[in-house]
Amino acid sequence: MTCSFHKFGEYFPGTGTQEDKGRGKGRGYAINVPLKDGITDESFRSIFEPVCPSLIFGRTKKRMRVLVQVIAKILDVFQPSAVVLQCGADSLSGDKLGCFNLTMNGHAHCVQFLRQQNIPLILLGGGGYTVKNVARLWTYETACALGIENDVDPNLPWSEYFEWFAPRYRLEVVGNNMDDLNIKDGSLDRVR
Repeated sequence: MTCSFHKFGEYFPGTGTQEDKGRGKGRGYAINVPLKDGITDESFRSIFEPVCPSLIFGRTKKRMRVLVQVIAKILDVFQPSAVVLQCGADSLSGDKLGCFNLTMNGHAHCVQFLRQQNIPLILLGGGGYTVKNVARLWTYETACALGIENDVDPNLPWSEYFEWFAPRYRLEVVGNNMDDLNIKDGSLDRVR
């Protein structure tokens, strides 16, 4: 069973619509969550796990129940004995090829959420074209997988590669002022 949260639209290869659910015996074993440019931590979290009532902004309780968390539902229905999580760093804010606006903490929330489910978890790296941010992300997500993210010093220690991490020299990837097109046009509600 696969679930993919990915950029969709005028973007190669153009596959991965919500209607793509697998073929033949595999039908129903693929879930695609197509996203548009600029998705933020808050928007991403709202499709990854339950939406807090404070984030509903006046929607009815009935509407809130409709906003079912994707991953929790998958875990409930398929009851996997293990989860393989591919952590594509091209969804980070400022990636050279990516078009999303996720911070390091927002991206790592997926690892933290799955770790809390107490199911064996395998992490894989992937994507990411701003090398210094890929290194930051995978360092932090490894700490999250081990449950030691609060023990890691955000100030990077000196090494021969220290200057690569200029100008901030910190274990962080911050968001930018990119518009979240998923909210702007209401597509995030349709995806839910």
